[in-house]
Order: sequence, then structure tokens, then C-alpha cells
Amino acid sequence: MTAAAQTRARLSPCIGVCKLDEQSGFCLGCGRTGGEIGAWSTLAEPERNAIWAKLPERLEALAVRVRLLPLLGDEIRDWVAETLTTRKGTWVTGMPGGAAEFPCVSGRDVAVEIGDGFVVGRTPDASFRLRVTDKVRVFAFEGDGPVVLGFPRSRMTLVSTSVFTPLGGDIDAIDEGHSAHELFDLGLGRRASRFCMRTDDPGLIATLRALAGKPWEEMLAQAGGEIIAKSPSRVVESQLARIEVFAPIPKPGGTSSAGAHTHLLPEFLARGQESPAALSLPDYAAPLATFYPGKPPA
Repeated sequence: MTAAAQTRARLSPCIGVCKLDEQSGFCLGCGRTGGEIGAWSTLAEPERNAIWAKLPERLEALAVRVRLLPLLGDEIRDWVAETLTTRKGTWVTGMPGGAAEFPCVSGRDVAVEIGDGFVVGRTPDASFRLRVTDKVRVFAFEGDGPVVLGFPRSRMTLVSTSVFTPLGGDIDAIDEGHSAHELFDLGLGRRASRFCMRTDDPGLIATLRALAGKPWEEMLAQAGGEIIAKSPSRVVESQLARIEVFAPIPKPGGTSSAGAHTHLLPEFLARGQESPAALSLPDYAAPLATFYPGKPPA
């Protein structure tokens, strides 16, 4: 992120943790003093900028694990595009146990498209898209650690299910050529994200349609062999982020591709988490996507 972007003050640093540290006088959530918090709405832009510039040092001294960054709209879009072009990390969307990874690392060529309110990254084995609005917030963890994009829970409209559900044509496909392919929601029952399969194979479509309404475990028990053999695309999405993975599904006992891939791990899904506990956001925010500098955790 550029220095200019880091010091632009278009929003309050508040993350909903409003408690002053008795020793330093700084808020344990945002790093401001009580006086700065009280005066925030009346401060001019240069004064807010000056406070924003002081917060990283204060939060580090307080050992605060998560902080809000002052990025909005196109600033977020441009930063995401930078992560794709510099190829120094991995984007992940989904939930623990049901997620997709889009590596943008050295040795992988990523074609980047930037448009009005969106950014897309494409590789031969996957596509990643993020739509951006001024409601998106950027949360940084532990200095140079993961960065999680969040969205107000009160504004979420993503429809997810708790049973295997045919969704029809994938009208929101990243590339128009896939929009006529049929999309199926596995039914993992999360509010912030969903894990889907997409195919244009008539035989597989017929098999999957016949399993509508089944729990995802029962669906896989009946159709797992055909799914592995025909290897449909996996589509994992949140309110504004989507990763489509085209790499083959590993056979039983095999390992995931070193490139883009998905995880479907029952032992983690059983925990019912929307995001890893170590990357929990304030209660008002739902996770959209996470950027892991370097390599994401296993």
C-alpha cells in the first residue's frame, strides 16, 4: 500500500472495541485517545490524517492484533490488483474446511483486469474476482500478517443453503462463457460464504439434480466417484468475492495441486466457523476474502 493511501482519512478507525487502556490512555480497539474519539466528527481532514498516521505505532505498543486500515473503494481495488501483479501471496475465500485458494506467487503468471468497482485475476487453473464498494473494510492482523476484507453483516444478501441445492445457470460467472453452466450449492450452511460446483456435463448434471435436498455428506457418498471422475469446477464465493477453480479434483489419497485448489474437510466444517478463530473480525463485519502474504496456513 502506498504511503498516501495509508494516511487518507475517510472513515473512523473504530472497530467496535471501545475500551481505553488505563496506562497509555489509548483505545484498545482503534488506538485513539478519548479526546480524539470525542472530537473525531468535528476534526478537519488534515487533523484526522495526523491521527491515522500515529495509530500503527500505538497499536503495536498495545499489542493489538487487528487494526482497521483507512482504505476505501478504488484504493482497495488498486491494492488487491497490486497483490496480484507483485505475486507475493495467496487469496482465500470461503470458510474453514470449505475454501478456495488463488495463489499469486512467483512463477505463476496472473492476468489482471481492473474495472469500475472490481478487479479480476486469471490463471490457467483458476479465476479470482473481487467487487469493491465503500462498505468494504480492510482489517490487518499482526503487522505484516494476513489481511481480511470485511463487509457489514446487516447488508449481506448472499443466499446460502443447508442442503444440496441446484442454482441453475451461473449467471454471475467471472467469464461469460461459463454463465450457461449449471451451478450447485453444496449446502454447507454458512451465512458469509458458500461452496459450489459448476458443470456443463449432461450426465453429471442429471446425477446432481436427482440429489437436490440431500445433506452434502449424503450427496457426496452417492455421487462422489462421478464428481471426482468428471472434476467439475469449484466455485467458492462470499458477498463480493469469488474464486473459481478449474484444476482437477485429486483422487482419494491424492494431494491438492500446488496451484489453485479447494479444501473440503469435514473435521473443520464440523466446527461451524465462518472464519479462522485467529482472524475473527468485529461482530458487525462478515469476511469476504483473506490475503495471506507468502503462503497460507495448511
